[in-house]
Amino acid sequence: MDSLLKAIFSEMKKFKLRDMVLYNANGLSIIADYFFISTADSLIQMEGIRNKLIELMDENGLYLKNPLEEWHDGWCLLDFGNIIIHIFLEEVRSFYNLEGIFNGAGFKVQKLS
Repeated sequence: MDSLLKAIFSEMKKFKLRDMVLYNANGLSIIADYFFISTADSLIQMEGIRNKLIELMDENGLYLKNPLEEWHDGWCLLDFGNIIIHIFLEEVRSFYNLEGIFNGAGFKVQKLS
């Protein structure tokens, strides 16, 4: 699993997403074990990384569970089962403040480099 998480992180870096955080919720959440949160600068950037991550996950046998999810409002949620990826525009990310919720739930930040 670590190699897949690193591959996701690497693709996000290639697309120049900002403020990337990986939360490890293993044993704490029934929804997923890992949650990525990141910030995109535009909807075009968001669309590019969305398509690339879907391709990467397909190659690893994980398929998008919410393919019809609307994301043009500035929040792209990619649900791959045990891995959920949130990509926000900056103002949307600060409004919803998932970090506050995740930290309050005891999710641990996992370092990837």
